[in-house]
Amino acid sequence: MQNYTKSQTRLAFVQYIFQHEFLNTVSSENIDDFQKHFYDTNISTIGENKEFKLKFNKNFLKRLFYSFQNNIDKKIIVEELNRFIDINRKFEKWDNILKSIIFAIIAELLITQKNKFKIVFNDYLNISKSLVSQKETKLINAIIQKYIDKNEINKK
Repeated sequence: MQNYTKSQTRLAFVQYIFQHEFLNTVSSENIDDFQKHFYDTNISTIGENKEFKLKFNKNFLKRLFYSFQNNIDKKIIVEELNRFIDINRKFEKWDNILKSIIFAIIAELLITQKNKFKIVFNDYLNISKSLVSQKETKLINAIIQKYIDKNEINKK
């Protein structure tokens, strides 16, 4: 699969998680319904007057979705992340987009070989640059680095 398609799939995955964080639902919409509504839709880029069609790999998105559904216990992850946060605002109070990006990264890293972590992580950081500020992107970077180091995800 091409890198651009993987990036688009990761962006769609962040959108899927964001939708459920924003609506405060427990994944009531299955991934097939999400794909029907979002595949090939127009997306605007922040700060630019451009649009592009969101095209993603449906099989890869399903793998990410199932990792999120089966491997992510938000309560446990939130408790762990709060231990790494040096600012006064705990993870539960963060913007939904920041939470969504972090949950997406963790869900994918749980199904990724350790030697590919850097590639996956850098792609999500690039995605975050179009969704949040540079300061928030640095925060995501710092928190995920601490999470990876502490949990030693996938000792492969």
